[in-house]
Amino acid sequence: NHQRSRIDRRSVRVSLTPKGNEVADVVAGLYERHVGSIEAVGGINTDEFKQMNRALQRLDRFWNDTIAYRM
Repeated sequence: NHQRSRIDRRSVRVSLTPKGNEVADVVAGLYERHVGSIEAVGGINTDEFKQMNRALQRLDRFWNDTIAYRM
């Protein structure tokens, strides 16, 4: 679902359909289960996992920008 902004025609507000919300709930459950497994087996707690995830996102953004803008 989407709705174009009345103020700025370039922007669009999107939202999940009920089916999309169902899928998002399933994915969230899988994510939590995997985080639990990583903590139990890998010895990485939730906070450490979140820190690593943020660091990897920053690296991804850095390399994408480097490639896109030929830095």
